[in-house]
Amino acid sequence: MAKRKILFTSHTANFHKFNRPIMRMLRGTLEAPYDDLNIGGWQVDYASANEEKIYDADNVFTVDFARSPFRLDKHIKAYRQLKKIIANGNYEAIHTHTPVGSIVTRMAAKAAHRKGVKVIYTCHGFHFYDGAPKSSWRIYYPIEKRMSRDTDVIITINSEDYRRVKSDFLCPARMIDGVGVDEEKYKKTTKAEQRAAREKYGLSEDDFVIVYLAEYTANKNHQMLVRGAAPIIKDNPHVKLLFLGQGDLMDATRELARELGVSENVIMPGYIRDNYAALLQGCDLCVSASIREGLGLGVLEGVACGLPILVADNRGHRDIVDGKKKYLFALDDVGALTEKMQDAIKNPKKYHLDFPKRYYLRNSLMEMREIYKEFLG
Repeated sequence: MAKRKILFTSHTANFHKFNRPIMRMLRGTLEAPYDDLNIGGWQVDYASANEEKIYDADNVFTVDFARSPFRLDKHIKAYRQLKKIIANGNYEAIHTHTPVGSIVTRMAAKAAHRKGVKVIYTCHGFHFYDGAPKSSWRIYYPIEKRMSRDTDVIITINSEDYRRVKSDFLCPARMIDGVGVDEEKYKKTTKAEQRAAREKYGLSEDDFVIVYLAEYTANKNHQMLVRGAAPIIKDNPHVKLLFLGQGDLMDATRELARELGVSENVIMPGYIRDNYAALLQGCDLCVSASIREGLGLGVLEGVACGLPILVADNRGHRDIVDGKKKYLFALDDVGALTEKMQDAIKNPKKYHLDFPKRYYLRNSLMEMREIYKEFLG
């Protein structure tokens, strides 16, 4: 029997890591303990800028996506490339992700959509939200609303975005509880393993390690954490910031730490592959200063590792902590952040959060199975 065919798209290849469990589920290659959730029978193709290797796809396409909404030349090129891929692919469904990538994808898929190809868009956090800059509303809101006409369902990962799609947009809305945290990945490691992981990055047993899992972008706002921690570090040199990630603002963050005299306390090793769970579980506090967050996978990974948390007050983080203010800090008040971090260092148990089971990978996959069943049959 011929396989059914689906095309996934995102402007960046890096984003496919969120889709891999879903792609495996469709292909029927999920392994234990998730193998009972396999659907199988699908050919899964992936289109992106292809900056890194794509896993769990049958065919991989390179498309000249641009992240900026203002790169019209790139968008036209990407549109033409996608139209050709879709025309030749004989797809039954297209599942698109990322704001600009999804807009270009849905424009390219218009003719196919009219012929019955199902178009699904998972929004990982709209650029317009309560309190967002007016420019974000002017640019993104009217485009997203218009493109909802060419979408069979928009899936959101936080309650604010879900309410907005449901009330304002022109297609059905569904909500899933994030992309799912794989509990198998964060099984408890030993104290010896955690100690060894810390030592690899020059962290001693006496250090209080504050970890942030995020790319270095303006939105992820690393510099606020450096400014907030600097006065604490000057009083207590055993406080260390561990930033796990890469990105364009890595050098600027390093330079700020140098200017503030705390460069030796800001550890920036890039992405970590080896002993990741042991390193996280060996930290003392997980933080996120993200300005805009669809949910906050890095925070959920910290919670899954048993870490206390402090997070910026945004829609995604509010969902994770159920609006409890003790976990939240305002994005416009570095002094208040300093006070919160000082309190968390003295009273870490106060900021512990039991992991909300709805965010486990199994639950996320079950929710996606139901959406596929509803819209793809």
